[in-house]
Amino acid sequence: MAMDKTAADAYTYARASGILAKSFVGSKARELFAVHTLQELWTLVIRTEVPAVPETLLARELEKAAQTNFINQFKNLIGTYSNPSRILISLLNFYDYDNVKEIGAALCFNEKEMPDIIDTAPYSLVDYSKWPDIKAMTSGGPLSWYDTVPAVSEQQSDDHRLDCQFVQTLISSLRHDGSACSQDLEDLFIEKYQFENILWALRLKIFYGMDESEIKGHLAYEKGEGRRDRLAGAALKILDWPVDDHEKWKKWTHADLLNPYVDGEIWSVDPRWMANAYSRRFVGRATRLFHQYPLTVCPLVCWYIIKQHELENIRTASECIRLNASVDDALAVAGLSEVNNG
Repeated sequence: MAMDKTAADAYTYARASGILAKSFVGSKARELFAVHTLQELWTLVIRTEVPAVPETLLARELEKAAQTNFINQFKNLIGTYSNPSRILISLLNFYDYDNVKEIGAALCFNEKEMPDIIDTAPYSLVDYSKWPDIKAMTSGGPLSWYDTVPAVSEQQSDDHRLDCQFVQTLISSLRHDGSACSQDLEDLFIEKYQFENILWALRLKIFYGMDESEIKGHLAYEKGEGRRDRLAGAALKILDWPVDDHEKWKKWTHADLLNPYVDGEIWSVDPRWMANAYSRRFVGRATRLFHQYPLTVCPLVCWYIIKQHELENIRTASECIRLNASVDDALAVAGLSEVNNG
């Protein structure tokens, strides 16, 4: 039942705090990597009877169940409010954007059944009951431009447009909120998307050999202002830096997130190391903000961030079990070799 805002803020803060106390993040995430089978992982995370399915399917079912639990908890928390903040709805709508990508790809390849989607009702941007009519599914909402089945050659550009639209909508909703925490949250998300652009640019440069002109078309922009753009500018500025020049990189704004340099050894920027280091920082900042603004929208935004991080930990643990990775290797892959919420 929806409450007035003051009561809802107090209730959701207490409820969200209780859920986080049981979540597999921070030092508690190590529990995920202490089990040795997917059946044990299911019992630890889902806490229901383990389905009688092959192991390859069990991994998928585990991730789906964890995702569904997360989404349902978030929708229940949002439902406490009679008029939920736009930022909360925008966060949930991330999954509508993702669903549309999956639906577009399925229709492109003439699949007859709708792919598994993440149910965002009653906050959906898409009318999933209208499958397979993509125009009817997206009609009347912010995704109405996605009204035809993309050709294979069009999927990447359409997916990029969806990504940019989601990020722009999310940032706009933060500005609209106007609560005491909105500036801190905006700063948090601006840095997140800046760093995601940096990592994506480095991966495209290092692993795919793309040049600057190619990479530019794959970044998320706020306004498309090149190096002045708040989201893409930081990535564009480093595109011509040699990835093995530590003298150059050690003066970088985010030098504290670089993989270690050992004198006399060959060094090169390691995007995976940087991703793990940034993830710890991002989640750590969200954790601090969760407690800093208890009676605002901030705790639920930060709860969403922390619980998404938990999902990544669960996926990593599941994959490491399937690959029979050692505990040390699994913790390293998850970025948990040194748990640090700072």
